[in-house]
Amino acid sequence: MKKEDFLEILRDYLKKGFSEDEVMDILRDYEEYFVDGIIEGKSEMEIIQSLGSPKEIANELLAESNIKSENKVKGKVENFFIEAKGKFKSGLNKFKVNLDDKEHAKSRKKIEILQVLLTIILLPFAFFILCSTIGVGISLIGSLIALVIGTPFAISLMKVMQEVKMLIIFLFIAYIGLEILIWQLFIAVVRLEKKHLKYM
Repeated sequence: MKKEDFLEILRDYLKKGFSEDEVMDILRDYEEYFVDGIIEGKSEMEIIQSLGSPKEIANELLAESNIKSENKVKGKVENFFIEAKGKFKSGLNKFKVNLDDKEHAKSRKKIEILQVLLTIILLPFAFFILCSTIGVGISLIGSLIALVIGTPFAISLMKVMQEVKMLIIFLFIAYIGLEILIWQLFIAVVRLEKKHLKYM
């Protein structure tokens, strides 16, 4: 195996868990290993043997990255997504067993097919969640409009029926409180969806 092959295989493994900028930084570091090794008089094959397999390198880097990100993540829902993502990546990495070029190409095709199938399966769920969120948002806007339109009616009703004045005031305050609570929940759910749809 040559340096270019080693770095290309490493790039494929790293793409599954790191951004393009992070992958480029890691590859630059490993290119420096090759430069230093050649200066010391080592062959590319000796340098590759001393570094280990790209799969092992990527798994170690992913494990370190997952530990750092898990320390920052709070909440059971977020931990669930990170754990599921890690298991998914681990499952994908099991496809890549050999570093032989032919086997590597077969593994890459299997992973591409798996990614297409998972996208086809998960896309309707993501679409359903998006449509549901939009529907709830429209309903909340409608309830705000109803509040604005209903306020003058409630005020005129209080003037006409003095005996239900306190009940109308209580219901009005309760409605506003419930509206604020539902908006807060809606905003939190939208933020959570936005954050986790990036993983998909």
